[in-house]
Amino acid sequence: MKIAYRDGWGLRDEDKATLQARLRRTTFAVRGEDGRHRLEEQCRPWKPLTRGEITAESVHLDYEHLRRWCNDQWYWVGLVVELLDDEVEPVDDVCDSLWGMESEDDDYLRETAHGMAEGLAQGLLQEAGERRYWNERDVETV
Repeated sequence: MKIAYRDGWGLRDEDKATLQARLRRTTFAVRGEDGRHRLEEQCRPWKPLTRGEITAESVHLDYEHLRRWCNDQWYWVGLVVELLDDEVEPVDDVCDSLWGMESEDDDYLRETAHGMAEGLAQGLLQEAGERRYWNERDVETV
């Protein structure tokens, strides 16, 4: 909490809305006329979140995220994109990699890999264009 408070940890808007809704709900036990207890819920008036409430929730969410990592519910992964030849063998020195990504979001990993592949392709096209340009300049004409 001290580090989070000092560093000004915050929450995304959707996390703030969830926290706000949770803090507004109050559940308490009420004894009915038959002597049995039942739970009732009451909604308190809306009030802005305090810095302490936001910090405490951000620490809680960070703890839960890391707890899932400790329980092998997600992993740190790396993406490697390689150019393959016609025999599906990697072409030397034509690759890109990015490490230290979280495995929880497959769509993000897929989009990132596609972006890396496009970057490799653009680099190869640019290199081929430059090679063609310089090859054309080196041709002797009569």
